[in-house]
Amino acid sequence: MTLANSAVDVVTFAHDEGCRAYLVVAPGTKQALVIDPRLDQVDAVMKAASERGARIGWVVDTHTHADHLTGAHLLAEKTGATYLAHPKTKTTRKVTRIDVARPIPFGDDAIRFIESQGHTPDSVSIVVGGHVFTGDALFVGGAGRVDFPGGSASELFDTFRRLETLPADTTVMPGHVYGTAPTSTLAAEKSANPLFAENDRSALTRRLSGTAEPPANMMAILRYNMGQVSEPTPIAVGDVTRRKSENRAVVLLDVRTPIEFAGDRVADSINIPLDVLKDRAKEIPAGAEVVVICQSGSRATMAAPILAAAGHEVRVMDGGMRAWTTASLPVLKGRKIVSLDRQVQITVGILALGGSLLTAFVNPAFVAVPMFLGAGLLFAGLSGFCGMALVLGKMPWNQVAAETTGGACATKGSASACAAPTTPSACAAPTTSACAAPTRKPD
Repeated sequence: MTLANSAVDVVTFAHDEGCRAYLVVAPGTKQALVIDPRLDQVDAVMKAASERGARIGWVVDTHTHADHLTGAHLLAEKTGATYLAHPKTKTTRKVTRIDVARPIPFGDDAIRFIESQGHTPDSVSIVVGGHVFTGDALFVGGAGRVDFPGGSASELFDTFRRLETLPADTTVMPGHVYGTAPTSTLAAEKSANPLFAENDRSALTRRLSGTAEPPANMMAILRYNMGQVSEPTPIAVGDVTRRKSENRAVVLLDVRTPIEFAGDRVADSINIPLDVLKDRAKEIPAGAEVVVICQSGSRATMAAPILAAAGHEVRVMDGGMRAWTTASLPVLKGRKIVSLDRQVQITVGILALGGSLLTAFVNPAFVAVPMFLGAGLLFAGLSGFCGMALVLGKMPWNQVAAETTGGACATKGSASACAAPTTPSACAAPTTSACAAPTRKPD
């Protein structure tokens, strides 16, 4: 998605887990700024910049991410851009520390920074061209969770007050989108976002006093994002096939979820999901070179230090299964998998259409069916909790053999890894959000 105004062009990179990365281009000078790129989005961002004739000059992480692997350092290395991070960021990588008092010239505008602590101590928002990129401080309709180490509801209150000093029509570009509109304005958030609109510090603190489960694999993700583990050695898909043909002692290890592995996969690969890899690493033959495979390369990167600690020589298949299929290499065709999101859409569509037809031709009372479905979708959008998805996930066609069960996603299937899980209230229910602020019902 591309947004444009008189000052900058903004390209949004959306991920299924709710994450948002942004490419910001100054139309006149073609200078470019990249905000919060994931590791699996680096190539897409470079391609988008190239298509626009833009040169990436700066790459910034709004904070140290706990739910996905950052690609900021890799993007900076590939493009020669300056990697920017908050002074409190505990990374060992080479970064230029942000000075919030010093704007960076950017075309006819400037890149400005606003201290945005609350979600993490190293959070910063970026203001450029009528947009504010809020990271995990402010979401559309919510806020980043504050129950991580270093999180503070009181500091988030101060962050909100600093953001309020910007023009009311400033476009809010959040770091995650969880079932809401992808963008908003500060005026709209002040009107409709109960957390941002809360003007009492103690009341906001009470509302954000809830806790939730951390993202799965959080510590491994943080160690990578802070540069505390060495970069794994990549291997191109063509070299993987060459090693197989040479009959080398190579183990192809797929760390995706069992349901993913039950679909298309590389021949002779074995499946040990990421979240159980530490306990099952002993199942891999000693002395073999391990080539780790996942969908795009991110989970394989997380798996590499686990395997290295177990004494294995490790390489990560560059680009994962996406690169393998793009190269038209042979795959074992397994079960045709329809995502749970699509299954929910199909089921709701059938029931809504059936209920509408029954209402029109049988009995008006059947209007309760589409009304119930509409209420359920609204509830799912507001809360992040979808009961139908849970039911469908237990259906036989979504199951695999018991011995291969286990999740490998950074958020254990949650589409809201950084958002605020809520306690039961009239319009919300507990969610599995991993980056949004857990909230309590106001007094």
